[in-house]
Amino acid sequence: MIRTAIMMTFLMLTISFNSQAQTEKNTFEQKIYFEADPLAHINKGYSLHLGYENWGWRFDLTKVKVDFPTAFTDAFYGTKAFDLRTKINGIKIDYIGNRDNWIKGAFIGIDVNHQQLNFTHIDSQASEDLTALNIGLRAGYKFNLFKGFYITPWGAVWKNVTPDKTFSVGQDQVTTNQWDWIMTAHIGYAYTF
Repeated sequence: MIRTAIMMTFLMLTISFNSQAQTEKNTFEQKIYFEADPLAHINKGYSLHLGYENWGWRFDLTKVKVDFPTAFTDAFYGTKAFDLRTKINGIKIDYIGNRDNWIKGAFIGIDVNHQQLNFTHIDSQASEDLTALNIGLRAGYKFNLFKGFYITPWGAVWKNVTPDKTFSVGQDQVTTNQWDWIMTAHIGYAYTF
């Protein structure tokens, strides 16, 4: 599965560079950007994203830590018996295209991340780390706010390519998801050079 994702990324980059070479005028701008997800900060964590844009593509390094409320654990894992804290390290590669204003517009891309899920049993305080390797598609839109600042609502669907992992305490148990999704919004700043 990882090999497939790497091959897809290589194919997308090859197509991008070939289309760039065929254009007579290069209108691409280089940008570096920094984004944060306010929802992660609200949930006692952080979501930091450092990226680079050029050639109609956007490349993102992701570092996330979130302490989810019990309602989230119940909705996504079907149990109220565990508290969930997660850490994510990942990369995103988005196709943006050749356009005049890179601070706004739609994008679609690939999201690959390693997720550490720390489940703590609420009654006994026993805890265990379960892991997932997620590969998925994402899409979103950048809205220009002012002078390089923007907001990006986006969503993704992930497939966990590792086998299911389960943590049990007495009659209570929680298992990693094979499919997962996210909808959120990032606030960012892009610098053109």
